[in-house]
Amino acid sequence: MPELPEVQTIVDELNRKLKNLSIKTVIVNAPKMISVGPAVVSNRRTISGNQVKEFVALLTSQRFVSVKRRAKLLIFDLSGPLSILVHLKMTGQFIFENKELRKKTGGTYRLLNKLSAPKELLPSKHTHVIFYLTDGSILYFNDVRKFGYIKIVRDSEIGQVKELNEYGPEPLDKGFTFDVFEKNIAKRPKGKIKQVIMDNKVVVGIGNIYSDEILFHAKVRPTRTVSSLSEKEQKAIYNQIRPVLEKGIKAKGSSVGDFVRTDGSWGKMGKFHFVYGRKGSPCKVCGTAIESLKIGGRTGSYCPRCQK
Repeated sequence: MPELPEVQTIVDELNRKLKNLSIKTVIVNAPKMISVGPAVVSNRRTISGNQVKEFVALLTSQRFVSVKRRAKLLIFDLSGPLSILVHLKMTGQFIFENKELRKKTGGTYRLLNKLSAPKELLPSKHTHVIFYLTDGSILYFNDVRKFGYIKIVRDSEIGQVKELNEYGPEPLDKGFTFDVFEKNIAKRPKGKIKQVIMDNKVVVGIGNIYSDEILFHAKVRPTRTVSSLSEKEQKAIYNQIRPVLEKGIKAKGSSVGDFVRTDGSWGKMGKFHFVYGRKGSPCKVCGTAIESLKIGGRTGSYCPRCQK
């Protein structure tokens, strides 16, 4: 699943590529993945009764103003009173293709991050929504598992979106202080720290990859309960959140599984993983073999010597 650095990479790249471009038309191949917010429908004079037609009609001729992020949710601000909310969930991807990129790639992309994976010609069977833009460029939304979604809402409706109301603090904001972190994790004293920092109500954007990396650098095992942590250990974890996430953003994300950048290339953060995905490999610090175990259905990796 894309985490904060991966989503921020997409936001940064689409902000540059989409700004001031307008939508010529939209093709929807998976109607279940799109929706129109109730406030949008109630403000329309005529309702087609067909959600796909309504979705396309609402977006046609709309101009992209900016792309933002809240937690792992992408927010596309349009020139009118509408916004597009997109959640990539497990395997969602955006590929922005212009004439130069299509000439370079031939329109084919390796959408799974394995060198053995075949390249796919877009649109493929995994392409569910296609935005054709007035300058000739195309924005493809791919999703192998089809868990992601695209929703049109009125700007005035954003504050009522359930996911946004449930999100906790942004880890890169100045307001995310140690006091805030300490107070939030204290609500789950019996919780294992890896699971707790992956809870979007505690802090947003941290998933399986970056929780492993944060805890390694903090020298804390992922199985430790919150109540077992000293204040010094809590501060160590807090103090690693920002630098680890910022390193992930600088490396353009971690391409494991299905994450690709908006030109189809891979992020480079995987080269800098200390523990995630490295079971059996020697620790980069002490040489001890990295171990892993299941924690709440997720795999946690750690160094048994460096982490206590």
